[in-house]
Amino acid sequence: MTALRFGVRRLGAAIRRRRAGGFVLQLLILAACWAYGSLCHPLQYSLQGIDSAQTIESQAWFHHAYADGVRLYVIHATKWGTCEPWPNTEKQLAMALRAGMKIAAYTRDPRCWRNGILAAGSYRNQLQFFAIDVETDPGLPVTADIVTGIKAMGVRPVVYSGSSMWRSVMGESAEFAELPLWDASATAMAPKKTAGNLLAPHPVQYGGWNTASNMRVGVQQAFEYTLHGVKVDLNSFSSAFFR
Repeated sequence: MTALRFGVRRLGAAIRRRRAGGFVLQLLILAACWAYGSLCHPLQYSLQGIDSAQTIESQAWFHHAYADGVRLYVIHATKWGTCEPWPNTEKQLAMALRAGMKIAAYTRDPRCWRNGILAAGSYRNQLQFFAIDVETDPGLPVTADIVTGIKAMGVRPVVYSGSSMWRSVMGESAEFAELPLWDASATAMAPKKTAGNLLAPHPVQYGGWNTASNMRVGVQQAFEYTLHGVKVDLNSFSSAFFR
């Protein structure tokens, strides 16, 4: 209890110094961690992930990425701008698995979800999740039918979106808050300052997510980062989310 009282005093002092909403939310979450450490396991242990729609021909590239700390590879699984399965999907997922990474998939157009999953071929049952992409381009909403269809194929659905994109497409809906959130929140922060940190940048509440009881499971932190010559987006994910 002495440690808890000390933590609360530190929390109060920090809140008085800085009142920014996201910062206060993070402090409240950390206060809960001090009091109930077991509840914060997903926040304490994060892993680095990348997502990409790029062609990657080299097995060595995946080994180098793994050596750099990458533990999850998320692939755009259809040909860009179409719902046609991308022939490279299965091959690149195989290389990621051989390097020791976990794998997942997404399609920019959420209507392409079925072919995106089928593109994984024999690795479908190893997909950690399929992300339903809710962005202003193409501006298509997540639906109950999409969620049900993904689950019926034996894959976990997650929502990929950001606070402004979600509100543009879905308004203030919290209908899908029971799904895990992969939060698009890229900033100009140096990647070394955000890598493996699920709370950087500070979470913004929307769609029923990013509350103390329903925190995002992943956050996209940087766009178009060049990793060993390949453009990728950088992410952090809760290690507790993965199988």
